[in-house]
Amino acid sequence: MATRARLADVLIDLSDTLGSDFDLLSYLRRLTDHCADLGAADTAAVLLADSDGTLRSTDPHTGDERLTDLFDEHHAHGPGGIAFGTATATGGPVTRWAGIAEAATAAGFRQAHAVPMRLRGTPLGAVCLYRVADRPFDAEEIAAVQAAADMAAVGINAERAVRQRQTLADQLQAALESRILIEQAKGVLAERHHQHVSESFRELRSLSRSHNLKIAQVAEEVVRSAALSRLSARG
Repeated sequence: MATRARLADVLIDLSDTLGSDFDLLSYLRRLTDHCADLGAADTAAVLLADSDGTLRSTDPHTGDERLTDLFDEHHAHGPGGIAFGTATATGGPVTRWAGIAEAATAAGFRQAHAVPMRLRGTPLGAVCLYRVADRPFDAEEIAAVQAAADMAAVGINAERAVRQRQTLADQLQAALESRILIEQAKGVLAERHHQHVSESFRELRSLSRSHNLKIAQVAEEVVRSAALSRLSARG
């Protein structure tokens, strides 16, 4: 019952990823803290896949420098890589994974377990748990950690989607502003040279190519020079 009560609080905390002050590293540290607590682990770490699908290790739950060797290797050679690759939790004695056995044993750990961070069945990463006591992680502990890991996957994906939409909105706004500048510059050149606006656009394009600038940059300079000329005339 206590684990369920803690899990409810954890899921509420991990669902909050849409604030303007969201910081991914702080969020991942909270996730490792929560998972270490829910799984009764001595330390935990999160692995996230980058854009190429390569797992990257984040800061471990504890700042113990003795764990450096272990956390440098566990993403590729420990249970985390298997959990990510199979989208299934896996665990057992640390000696089960030859790639981390020496470093994990040297750090004092006897048991390890990893759960995938799944979004609609597709893993985005994994959470790794390590325990000093030679006692396997039980089903209730793993179920709680799995729930937290999956909630984090949903939260991280939602934050990424918001960031992508904002990027698209910024790009559209920039395109609109560029178009307005170009139209203004066409008008300036048409008036200055007594020509049709289509000829003005060809002039802008020619200047853009000859000076290796974007056409919007050329347009901005044309509009700025026209504004300065008007100010000088008034003076």
